[in-house]
Amino acid sequence: MPDPKFDESRNPNIPPAGYRVRELRQMLVYLTVSVAVLWLLVEGAVRVLPYALSLERERQWFAFVGDLIESGDDTRSDAALQTLADDLARRMDLPAGSVRVYRSDDDTVNAFATFGGHIVLYQGLLDKLPDEESVAAVLAHEIAHVKHRDPLRGASRGLLFALISTAATGGQGNPEWLIGLENLRYSRSLEEAADAAAVAAVQSRYGDVGGAARLFAVFANVEREHGHDHTPQWAQSHPDTAARRAHVRALAADNGWHAAPSAHPNIWRTPAPTKGD
Repeated sequence: MPDPKFDESRNPNIPPAGYRVRELRQMLVYLTVSVAVLWLLVEGAVRVLPYALSLERERQWFAFVGDLIESGDDTRSDAALQTLADDLARRMDLPAGSVRVYRSDDDTVNAFATFGGHIVLYQGLLDKLPDEESVAAVLAHEIAHVKHRDPLRGASRGLLFALISTAATGGQGNPEWLIGLENLRYSRSLEEAADAAAVAAVQSRYGDVGGAARLFAVFANVEREHGHDHTPQWAQSHPDTAARRAHVRALAADNGWHAAPSAHPNIWRTPAPTKGD
């Protein structure tokens, strides 16, 4: 008589059918909830903590940043740019002395704002801007970053995510790519807010938004020249330039603003060489 076959389903050491699937599903739910909670905690901290530090105190703490910027041989303050920036900052409801502007001789087509309200405009960008109004649009955009405390918010957010990542993986994981993509998304949201504030400031000073429209036209030309116009949106730190131009048009339409032609020359352009030079 053959031995009866043991019913494996009655073996307490063998998990029932579907157990592993349920266990995996539970782990995924716990992981998703944990990530969501941590993300919300970081977002809440980043929205609140930078504003706990006043602009005046931030300027005091990061005064050394201005010294570092001015220590470069090709970077200096510019009285005319500073006057323009001070007027724009006032229109953006910032206290007097909130921003300090520097002009770099570097041919980089860029500008940036950093800790303590310090703003740098590169000659490479100034040379491409057709008029004062478009220069003002750049300045207003960077001043908006100062007003929104974006340098501190971005740095705080990156640090918090790095600490959480290290604590969660013991420094052995490799989530940098995921954090990097999230930081790019966050950067794009900051840029959109700065664009909106800049357009309003340009409208306030000049009575039209033509300078902002021409600024983004310049950016579109630069991207085409360097072959960056096909870079996927998820891989960029700034919103798509076409979308930014559409944003300006939408803001103008919603508020009844118009885009007038240039009325003020760009005095910060490098003079064109004369014959014989």
